[in-house]
Amino acid sequence: MAAKTSPKTKPARKSTAKKPPAKKARVVEVDDATEDSATSSDDAGSAGYDDAGDGSDDEDDEAEVIEVDSDDLDGSDDEEVEKAPSKKRKAPAKSAAKPKGKKDAGGKNTREVEVGEKTPAPKEKATTSLILPSTMEFLQELHDNNDREWLAVNDAPFRHGLLNWNTFINALVPLASEADWTLPQLPSKDVVHRIYRDVRFSNDKTPYKTNFALSLSRTGRKSEKFCLYYLHIAPGGRSVLAAGKWQPGADVLRIIRTAILADPKPLRDALSEPAFVKLFGAPKPGSRTSVFGHDDELKNCPKIAGVTKEHPDIDLLKLRSIAVQTRFEDDEVLSENFLETVKSCIEVLAPPLTFKR
Repeated sequence: MAAKTSPKTKPARKSTAKKPPAKKARVVEVDDATEDSATSSDDAGSAGYDDAGDGSDDEDDEAEVIEVDSDDLDGSDDEEVEKAPSKKRKAPAKSAAKPKGKKDAGGKNTREVEVGEKTPAPKEKATTSLILPSTMEFLQELHDNNDREWLAVNDAPFRHGLLNWNTFINALVPLASEADWTLPQLPSKDVVHRIYRDVRFSNDKTPYKTNFALSLSRTGRKSEKFCLYYLHIAPGGRSVLAAGKWQPGADVLRIIRTAILADPKPLRDALSEPAFVKLFGAPKPGSRTSVFGHDDELKNCPKIAGVTKEHPDIDLLKLRSIAVQTRFEDDEVLSENFLETVKSCIEVLAPPLTFKR
């Protein structure tokens, strides 16, 4: 017997693009004998509830009331509902930009460099605390050929010179700690400077420094609060040992000036020591000697309460950087006594650098 609709319910309607109101009930009489044909009937649209007729043990002509959600009818296989067009934003068209280079396994851009025949490393043993002539020769050649292609070819001499410099540092650090008790004994990797230059804000785009350098302080290579020692070697008499505080922040500068106002005598005595004067010059305000004459030195009196241009220590209070430096000739750097020379300089520098620290 064909499926009949109850007079209390609305007759089945063909689906349209609009959904009928949700959760309206339909009453359907189902005959077990004709269940298969009722399921396949196009007018009944009952594909969404086939499971309700399976395994029914009711007698013939017994009516069954089934609650059907109109949303289920919308999902019938024999209904076709037009879908709204997708509103996904289209991806912008790719511009025909030039390739920026290949990417390595880590996703970083790489730069292809044509490398010629590589230069072998010097035959001298690099693990010595003496600065080798080959190290200074490499730095001179780097000064004359400061580009990536040249260093790629001369990578072995670079590694040899860097190993020599790190070995020198490992020998110097214990001696420096003896000369200035505030310096911790750190490995070379914590005090050595990288050879690569930061060229982001510089008009000079040469990629490498032309020296090997280190910095020593209470906190290693960098220090915000404490004074530090800086040493670099470079051929042509350009090797430098410097120490002090270069352009400190406002808080650190305030501490230094407060100590000077409280008692300037220890600092003045240290700057006037004969050994200090021999290395760094006599303390003469107005000339580039000792701690005086830096480009950032104030021209007028600093804004400190109670301080005028007639203050007896106005020369020290005008300083923005409290730092000194001395140079070494190449033969001094290459000598067997260079380690002791640097240690002696640190011993002279320690008193003013530890002044009211």
